[in-house]
Amino acid sequence: MIILYANFIINDYKPDTGHLHGEKRERKNFMILEAFFHKVIAPKRALHLMPVYGVLRLVSVFYALGQRVRARLYRGKLFQTRRLNCRVISVGNLTLGGTGKTPTVMMVADTLRGKGFKPAILSRGYGGQSRDSVNVVNDGRQTLFSPEVVGDEPVMMARRLKDIPVLTGRVRYETGKYAIEHFGTDVLILDDGYQHLPLHRDLNILLCDATHPFGNGVVFPAGELREPLSAMGRADLICLTRCREDNSTDRIDGCNRKRVPVIKTGLRVHSVIELSSGEETGIETFQHQPVAAFCGIAHPLDFFHMLEQVPVQILNQNYFPDHHDYSTDELKAIENRAKQTGAKLIVTTEKDAVKLRGHAFDLPVYAVRIVLKILEGQDEWDRLLLKKL
Repeated sequence: MIILYANFIINDYKPDTGHLHGEKRERKNFMILEAFFHKVIAPKRALHLMPVYGVLRLVSVFYALGQRVRARLYRGKLFQTRRLNCRVISVGNLTLGGTGKTPTVMMVADTLRGKGFKPAILSRGYGGQSRDSVNVVNDGRQTLFSPEVVGDEPVMMARRLKDIPVLTGRVRYETGKYAIEHFGTDVLILDDGYQHLPLHRDLNILLCDATHPFGNGVVFPAGELREPLSAMGRADLICLTRCREDNSTDRIDGCNRKRVPVIKTGLRVHSVIELSSGEETGIETFQHQPVAAFCGIAHPLDFFHMLEQVPVQILNQNYFPDHHDYSTDELKAIENRAKQTGAKLIVTTEKDAVKLRGHAFDLPVYAVRIVLKILEGQDEWDRLLLKKL
C-alpha cells in the first residue's frame, strides 16, 4: 500500500521534463516542487495529500522545538552573542518568501543617510556563488560584483543606493567589523537578520505581510513559519507590509504580547529605468502602454497588480521562481511572446533587471523601481529608528 501510494503521488506531480536539459530541467523541477509544497500545506488540501502533510507536521514539531531551544540558549547566554562597536538594526520576518525586506532595508538606509549618519547594509548574499567571508558589493562609489557572485538583491541595493556600502558574507559580525574599520560606518543594517542571533542588535524590525501574516500558522516544513510565533517577542517594531484599506490587524495584535508599535506600509511604483541607457524617468513614460511583464520574485501577482494601478495594459505575464537566473532562451521566449501579442515594451522588476545586462533586446525594456511608503506610524518609525543615535 505504501509503495502504491508513493507511486501515485510521484506520478501525479511528476513534471514533464523529458525535453529539457541541465539547468532548465532543474528550474522546472523546482517550480513543480514549490507548487506541490503549497498544495500540501494549504488548509483545503486534497484528501490524498493528508498522509504527506501528516509526516511534515510531525517533522515540524521537532523543527519548532529546535528553534525554541536555540533561541533560549542565546537568551541564556549559553550560545555567544557578540556586539559590534556601533548601532545594529535588523530587518527580517517569520515566514518563508518575500515580505518586502529589501524595500524596507533601503528605506531604513535612506532615512539614516538623510539624518547625516553613515549606514552600511549587511546581507547573507542569498543565491550568490561566493563563499568568501567578506564581499564588498558596493564600496560607496561603485558596484564591484555581479549578481551571480553575491546575489541579486545586494547588487540591486548597491546600484540604487550608490553611496551606501553593501557587504555580503555568512558571518555578519565579520562583515560588520569590516564595514566599521574600512568605511567608518556608524549604523549597520542587517538584511534578513531576524534569525541571525549570533550578532547583538539594538533594534529588531519584524515584517509581516498584512494579507497573509503567518501563512498557515504552522512551522516549516508543514507550513511557512521559520520559527514559532513566540519568536515575535524579540521584535521592537512590527512593520505590516502590502497594506490595503481593508486589512485587519487582529491576528498581529493577538500575538503582539509586548505591545510594541505597529506601523502600516505599502509598496508603490516610484519610477522606471530604461535598461539600455540607465535613464530613470517618471511612470508617465509607460502609462496606458501595451506591455509584456515578467518577474522572478516571491509574490509575482503583486507586481502585476501594481502595474495595473499605474495604469498599463498588460498583454502577457510571465513569472518564475524567486531569485530566478534567466537563460538566453527564456529571455528570447519572453520577447517573442511580447511581439506576438503586440506589446510595445517589456517591463520587469529592478531586482530582475540586474541579471539582464549583456542581453540584447529588440523591444525597449524598463525596470520598475518600487519603494516602500509608510501609511500609518511615521512618528514611531522615526522615533525608534533614530533612538540612541
